[in-house]
Amino acid sequence: MRLLVAALVSALALAATPASAASLGGMGAAIFGNSFNFSKANLEKAPVGDILVGKTKVKLQATKLKDIQKAFGGTLQADGSASWLCYNGEGFALWFISNALGGQEFVMMVAAEATSKAYAGCEAAPATLTLPQFGIPGLGAPVAELKATFGAASGSKAAYRNDRAGGYADIAQYIGYVLKSGKVTGIGVGETSVPTAH
Repeated sequence: MRLLVAALVSALALAATPASAASLGGMGAAIFGNSFNFSKANLEKAPVGDILVGKTKVKLQATKLKDIQKAFGGTLQADGSASWLCYNGEGFALWFISNALGGQEFVMMVAAEATSKAYAGCEAAPATLTLPQFGIPGLGAPVAELKATFGAASGSKAAYRNDRAGGYADIAQYIGYVLKSGKVTGIGVGETSVPTAH
């Protein structure tokens, strides 16, 4: 477990490298740059399985960015520490992000933000791209729903993490929420795998 925590901290520290040419913004930058406290596991089970975006299923660490691009279009962007696709929708922005642990090709994080702002570098979302369904409270959910689902939520941010053993890797799943006026205005979900010694 110490190896898992050390690797997660290292991975999240790598993720905090500032962008040069292209840059992540909004909730994409928040989940990638570790602006949440994911230091301790506080969930017994990993709550997020497949993420449904329109008719497309996204599985963290298994779906490739090129699969997202094939489904929704968009321009793949990179800054050396991350690769991503992002979209400006009607009242929301959405990011699919990979990092070094995802080989810059597998989706390691998905983030959504309620906003009327169009983020620079993000494509206009096609009609087939809808808000992701994570299987947990999403954008617009009241804080009471977070408390009912996770047992705790307060302040302007909430962070949750689950650590579980895998076949050849231990897996940490993390979820970050931004809260404003008692509602979810941002959500980011990610996973990190750490090889185990056998």
